[in-house]
Amino acid sequence: MSIQIDEFSLAVSEILDGYAEDIQEAVAQAVEETGTKALKTVKAKSPVRKGKGGGRYKKGWRIKKERSGVLGTQAQVTVYNKTDGPLVHLLENGHQKAGGGRVEGIPHVRPAYEEAERLLPELTARAIEEAGER
Repeated sequence: MSIQIDEFSLAVSEILDGYAEDIQEAVAQAVEETGTKALKTVKAKSPVRKGKGGGRYKKGWRIKKERSGVLGTQAQVTVYNKTDGPLVHLLENGHQKAGGGRVEGIPHVRPAYEEAERLLPELTARAIEEAGER
């Protein structure tokens, strides 16, 4: 492939634009993958009440994936509990009992957050490296 000197800047610009789009898409996929893994972790570590109706809290975890920006290349992921949202804070951090005493917290959101915090930079770096190889 030969390029005329006056077309060189246009050719380089097109290559760089394609590379930038590849990276944006790869990073968006890394964000979504990280959110999915965080959801699995929080579900696995969520407490389950004994007796009838147990497991409702654990089954209530959902993930909301949103894409925005030009060509939908910016991703945002939210992990939330649809059925028992107000309980998340109480179960994670513990709370006072009505008759006195305290219920200890059961960490299940924090481990998922820490795993996602560790995983996202790894996946992002890998995505950038692989985008350069295409």
